Amino acid sequence: MALTQERLEEFREQGFLNLGPVFDAEELERIAKEYDRLVTPEAQTLGNEEDGVFPYRAMLNFRSPELAAFVLHPALLDVAVQVLGEDVRFYWDQGINKPPGAGSPIDWHQDNGYANGRTPEYLTTWLALDDSDRENGGLEAIPGSHRAGLLPHEWQGVHAVIEAQPEWEAKAQPLDARAGDLLIFSSYLVHRTLGNHTPDRNRRSWVVQYCRGDHRNDTTGEVYDNRAWAVRGGRYMTELQSERRFVMGRDG
Repeated sequence: MALTQERLEEFREQGFLNLGPVFDAEELERIAKEYDRLVTPEAQTLGNEEDGVFPYRAMLNFRSPELAAFVLHPALLDVAVQVLGEDVRFYWDQGINKPPGAGSPIDWHQDNGYANGRTPEYLTTWLALDDSDRENGGLEAIPGSHRAGLLPHEWQGVHAVIEAQPEWEAKAQPLDARAGDLLIFSSYLVHRTLGNHTPDRNRRSWVVQYCRGDHRNDTTGEVYDNRAWAVRGGRYMTELQSERRFVMGRDG
């Protein structure tokens, strides 16, 4: 699914886009089935008990050949190539499920804020498996905030967060999505997800991220050759392989 030049320029200016549906109904059903099998409260939860916790699971591709194949789906790789170039690595994926009553938010942050050291900008794709908006725990973002580069983060529990700026509340834009829509955004985009305060609406999302083939940690010097190739020299990979084994930490 190639972006027009106009849409690509919009992405570079705003830091995000809603691409609408990129998978057909049968594909979405297969993704959702595997997602629901893996992203459960028994596996792992985030948030706090007072506000309401929510299921989370990292690297679903390790646990499901079906989802590993979708990481290499041309609909995702077409966009990754346009944004990142002809050498692309798969960086990370995760499932975040905010069911009704999961009121815990994930405060303002950039995806890069979770790295151990400073890493270059990469691409986040965010697949909505349910309708997503402010009421049921959807995304909000600060348009154009990615152009400032990496901002200072501090750890609050397991979350890396940015101290909120007073003007952000007025600037915050909801990134509403219908079930099946694919959002893409820069890893430098300042964003947050709200709590789900609805009585009966789920908000499941599958996040798949890609980086340049020469991606390395500017602080530690680490080369990310433990991330599998997705596209190499313009050629789309058919399976996830890397030069060095990726070792999971928590929830491995």
